Amino acid sequence: MRSKYFFLPGSFIKIATLLIFIQCITFFCDAQSFIGYHSSTYAGVYAVLINPSDILNHRFRGDINLVGVSSFIGNNVLSFKYSNKNLDKIVYPNPITKNGKSNFNTDVFGPSFLIKLSDKNALALTTRARVFSNVSGVSKDILNSTLQDSIDLSLINNNLSISNHAATAHAWKEVALTYSRQIANTDYGVWKAGLSLKLLSGEGALFFNTNNLSFVHDSIIDTRDNLTKDAIINLQGKATLKYTKNLDSLPDNINDYLTFKNPGVGIDVGLSYEYRDEMQVYETAYSDKTANYIWKVGASITDIGFIRYNKQKINSYAVNFSGNTYLTDQLNTAADSSGIDYYKNLFNASASASTLTMQLPTTLHLAYDRFFNRLLGVQALLNVPLVFSRLTSYSGNYNPVSFIVTPRAETPWGGAYLPVSYNAVSGFNAGVALRLGPLVIGSSSIINTRILNKTKALDAYFILRIPFFGYKDYKDKSPFYEHPELTRKQRKALDCPQKL
Repeated sequence: MRSKYFFLPGSFIKIATLLIFIQCITFFCDAQSFIGYHSSTYAGVYAVLINPSDILNHRFRGDINLVGVSSFIGNNVLSFKYSNKNLDKIVYPNPITKNGKSNFNTDVFGPSFLIKLSDKNALALTTRARVFSNVSGVSKDILNSTLQDSIDLSLINNNLSISNHAATAHAWKEVALTYSRQIANTDYGVWKAGLSLKLLSGEGALFFNTNNLSFVHDSIIDTRDNLTKDAIINLQGKATLKYTKNLDSLPDNINDYLTFKNPGVGIDVGLSYEYRDEMQVYETAYSDKTANYIWKVGASITDIGFIRYNKQKINSYAVNFSGNTYLTDQLNTAADSSGIDYYKNLFNASASASTLTMQLPTTLHLAYDRFFNRLLGVQALLNVPLVFSRLTSYSGNYNPVSFIVTPRAETPWGGAYLPVSYNAVSGFNAGVALRLGPLVIGSSSIINTRILNKTKALDAYFILRIPFFGYKDYKDKSPFYEHPELTRKQRKALDCPQKL
């Protein structure tokens, strides 16, 4: 057995992790945001997160959001183990048998409002600040080398590959205008469509990947002192690092984060159909009797768009290794070294003048919602990323594939939600969310954490908002037969005379 060492890409990853952490602190960091509460029929302005058509919810005359913060981190290897209600340790398989991946998401939902213009139209204006990070393709051999207390002999003098590693991090803010409209109605149902137009502003980004990178770990004699030391031998392949220059020295003035210096544009689109237990006789009329649908289906695509950082705004480095050898002591840079500049000189990295395009986490959402009575319901939600195909070359973020089933019980001023979810990165999780008046608190992993005492994901969120409930009565009291929009089936069911 040999002592634990830090491998070459690990040094890059430590830098990337530090940059991501700094951005998280900047955005008030304590997969999908606000998991559990997304299923609420009292979500109000928060409906824009999944489907912009859902803001036309006839439970609301209006909704004002003061602040909401959601933070999620998950991985597929490390488990956070709890005992006596405290984090006891981090555990992992020995040996680790799969490549590592992780995702991080913090969403700050700022001052926003929703207003129902009529029974047929609704409008919302929302503000958000978001931090996203994805890591994929961390070799299981590398994980075993770095996480274990000692290196397994099987990893000594063998070729280790890191050919498909990728890490991205992005922080941005957005202002969105959302419009939802009732576009059609059937005998018992209502079709709605929604669109969000977003003005984006990039705050910072990082992209790192490797291509056919491999090395052998063994010992060599350091000619400087004739001592035998661990080393990285025959290092081959390519590594690329791009990041925005503002990460080298973060601004001291918070006003620098309030301007739109790196603009972009994004859109969300959504469609939904609600099947009700009251015949929709007036096309645009609703009452408290038709506020509850029996079931609803919805489809939407969110976060279509990107932010491009021009070459003046980024640092870009590429390293081509061709059989290089490095002592592991060299890779653990001294505490007073200059970080990126140290590795740039050590690896003879070449700078390139290129742009950095960060794609938004474009996601398809498919939802089915069912009411059992006026209080109880359940929602099933499938989230599928759309835009990435080759992770090693994709410069952007993505939501992992996830499936969430959320039973709920709710009234206008209170509700309880029990999300049970499967995430392609962190596996199964179960949690709880509670709504009491204007306050919402929740976590999609709290049951794993406090009851099962073991989880691969940690998350929490809170919301403070001012909802305005109520309905506008339909003022036109004219007889049914004066409404030519009634269908033949409606007239027959209502025993109305045929249209003249």
